[in-house]
Amino acid sequence: MAIPAQIIGDDRGSERFTVGLNATLRDQVTRPHDVMIDDLSLTGFRLSGGPALTVGSEASIGFAGIGVHQARVTRQDSDVYGCEFVTPITPEMLGRALSAGPVTPIAFPTGAGSLLDHVPEPFIEPYSGRTKLVIATVAAAAGWAVAAGLYLALS
Repeated sequence: MAIPAQIIGDDRGSERFTVGLNATLRDQVTRPHDVMIDDLSLTGFRLSGGPALTVGSEASIGFAGIGVHQARVTRQDSDVYGCEFVTPITPEMLGRALSAGPVTPIAFPTGAGSLLDHVPEPFIEPYSGRTKLVIATVAAAAGWAVAAGLYLALS
């Protein structure tokens, strides 16, 4: 259930709704970044997470069930950004987004190299090819020696 956000002195023309939507932001280099949409209206949204953005820059934002839309960063407060849609979304799109309901964000690893923390060490063969050949030859010769010894002992 969406709760409208009321801000005194807000000059936006459309009502904002608190949501918890996962979205994909593509910066100007078109790299995808997972972000969380905190509130949404017909004319814009507030997002957290993702790459560092600058006020005035443009990016595309993709919502499940709503599609991809161009947006412009209008304000920044730490890693939270206010963005406006270049072309406002339709009331039907807003309704689909609000009916999706909030989701629990995915806990992505943070920090450099944290994705590599769980990669197993590569297997390194302890013996070279030449050493393996010597071991196989000695083992075969020993096997034949044992077989010959048994044959001679039993005959």
